[in-house]
Amino acid sequence: MWSFLLISFCVQEISSFENELFPSDCDCRDWNGGCRRNGEKWLDDDTWVYRCNGKDGYQSEFLGCQSSDRSGKVLIQAGDNKTIDGFWFSCSHNTFRLKYEEEPRCVVNNTQYHTGDLFRENYFQWLCLENGRWITGCYYQNETKHWILLKIGQTGYNGLVKHVCDQYDDYPGRVQYYAEVRKDVSVKHPSNKGKNANLPQLIDNRLKDAPVRWLHTNAANFIISNEGFKTKIRYLPDSRQV
Repeated sequence: MWSFLLISFCVQEISSFENELFPSDCDCRDWNGGCRRNGEKWLDDDTWVYRCNGKDGYQSEFLGCQSSDRSGKVLIQAGDNKTIDGFWFSCSHNTFRLKYEEEPRCVVNNTQYHTGDLFRENYFQWLCLENGRWITGCYYQNETKHWILLKIGQTGYNGLVKHVCDQYDDYPGRVQYYAEVRKDVSVKHPSNKGKNANLPQLIDNRLKDAPVRWLHTNAANFIISNEGFKTKIRYLPDSRQV
């Protein structure tokens, strides 16, 4: 007597689309190939916003870009741009790529500067660039209490005091500003116990001998920006055919 073994299979309902099999509950595919339901909306890679619109198995619809923390993470629709706190943010797309971009900036002491802005911090003038900030000069105060700008390599005079803005000879990556008593002019002190008003105040009154330099400060010639990325691109499958 022959005995027969009956084997049963449970087959999940699937549909075919362009030679690919889709589960019945898979209305759209996301970027990583995962299944999404009709009407579902999600954020991918902290930037790209998608939505499943329909039940035909197509790849999800791209809605736009979510901006970074500096702008409050607002949605910028595909093909649009927004100005937030004076800085622009854009989101563009075509058949080859998605692109999110922010206007570069310099942030110093919680103040934001546009590329090309000149600003002052302490004794130095800075220029804001796309990838950081660059020293362009030094400030000193004259006898009328006005601040005068010296370009790097220049020297200014205020009575008996010489003001210098230059780079270190042995370390040109740093800019220094210093003030010192002029060596080309004789200094005469009054015979009484008064003070010569033409001389600046000493840095340290504990010094027994007058120092050569009365004021000195320095800073890195260039400081790179730490504001993170400013452009983000996602290349689409069609870009592989180019």
